[in-house]
Amino acid sequence: MATPVTRAEFKEYCLRKLGKPVIEINVDDDQVEDRIDEALKYYYDYHFDGTEKMYYRYVFTEADRPDAVKEIVVNNGGTGYSNSDTVTITRSTGTDATSGNGATASITTYANGTINTITVTNNGANYRKDPNVTINTSGGTGADVSAYVGGYVTLPQNIIGAVNIFDIGDYIATNNIFNLRYQIALNDLYTLTYQSMVPYYMAFQHIQLLENLLVGKQPIRYNRNTNRLYIDVNWSKIDSGSYLVVEAYQIIDPVKFPDTWSDRWLQRYAAALIKKQWGTNLTKFNGIQLPGGVTFNGEKIYNDAVEDIEKMEAEMSMSYSLPAYDMIG
Repeated sequence: MATPVTRAEFKEYCLRKLGKPVIEINVDDDQVEDRIDEALKYYYDYHFDGTEKMYYRYVFTEADRPDAVKEIVVNNGGTGYSNSDTVTITRSTGTDATSGNGATASITTYANGTINTITVTNNGANYRKDPNVTINTSGGTGADVSAYVGGYVTLPQNIIGAVNIFDIGDYIATNNIFNLRYQIALNDLYTLTYQSMVPYYMAFQHIQLLENLLVGKQPIRYNRNTNRLYIDVNWSKIDSGSYLVVEAYQIIDPVKFPDTWSDRWLQRYAAALIKKQWGTNLTKFNGIQLPGGVTFNGEKIYNDAVEDIEKMEAEMSMSYSLPAYDMIG
């Protein structure tokens, strides 16, 4: 058959690789889907074709300030709420109980009374901790919501790693006529036809070195499970409307790029995981004899699959993974 280009075709390809329809593969459809998801996650984490470098652009807003209420997350929508209910945001308890004021929010519910979203309408100021949220309602119960102050940028779900950001407030940027690069080019480079570019290049290398020594890089913290990129800077120097550019890695979505399903290593690895699941399912019947003298041997299927998986994971680290940065060169 043709090379798989959809998830359904990929699943059938893996099952045929294991013997379907000649033999029955004793694996539930949900188990097959779970093993494909597991294979894709491993593929994204380690295969150099599973992710790609990208530059994510973000525009700062007032809600991003670390002393403003950035968002309110609905953990449990509860029941019996209405759009006319109000939201009260109060200061956190403890030593910082006196900080924070001015934040407001509105509530949006589904037709069945479950809270859909809580939108922050005024971010407030001077909050040092995540504030408390109270929903003023006459009949709603069971809701659980959490408010968070800013200081971070929420990255899309398809980004699994953020490694660097472009300098914020770069002294050698080219955004106006008063910056260093423009003035050197205007006053010191009369023509490029006979003047050497070496002094120009060396001057900027020296300026960048001074900036790194005296100003430094903006430290960042990122965790893929929270999708939050924290930037440890003096936020008072960041204006609303200015840009942040993040050097990140995003997964290759097989829905948008169906050639992913034709990757040979991914096909073999997914089939091995399904085979392992097959062996696990049959181990409880190990040794049972069927009519005709045939006996179940789920343990043999399981052990073969484990051996195949170990070989492929070793192959991944040796042949398909990018080396660590300190090992390059």
